[in-house]
Amino acid sequence: MKQLKIIILFSFLLLPFIGFSQIDCSNFLADRKAEEPYRINSLSKSAVCVSGHTYEFVVPLQKGYEYRIIFYASSVFNNKINFKIVDLNTGKTVLDLPGESETNEKGTAALAPYYDERTGREIHPYFDFIPQTTTNLKIIIEVLPQKDLIKGCVAVMILDKVSEEGGF
Repeated sequence: MKQLKIIILFSFLLLPFIGFSQIDCSNFLADRKAEEPYRINSLSKSAVCVSGHTYEFVVPLQKGYEYRIIFYASSVFNNKINFKIVDLNTGKTVLDLPGESETNEKGTAALAPYYDERTGREIHPYFDFIPQTTTNLKIIIEVLPQKDLIKGCVAVMILDKVSEEGGF
């Protein structure tokens, strides 16, 4: 009888962790669409991330294409994520932004939408790159520590189109 009580108690203690680990981010980008003339690049990815951890991955960019990078994150993170992009060919940091800023003006945040006076609507931030040579970008995602351990989805959507800039 004592063993049964221990098993039941142990099961109840594990229940929150079992549910916690069942996050599926495979469809996190599925509802997102590319606006013409861009198309979704196969390098786009989403993953389960945990507060207090940093994640990195490398994205190769080809000369002759224009790229647009858009970041998304589960609302459980409250935009408490820092995003950095480093050009591995030059070693220069080309983007270093928090998920949201005090003003959320264009160019100050990677996740929080900003108001576009030209169109009269809110725009989700995006970042355009037109490589002059083939290069590699390292994307660094720092999910900031929070009071509790939080687990959710973070996605990097990469769009591309053939560059309109000609030349040899």
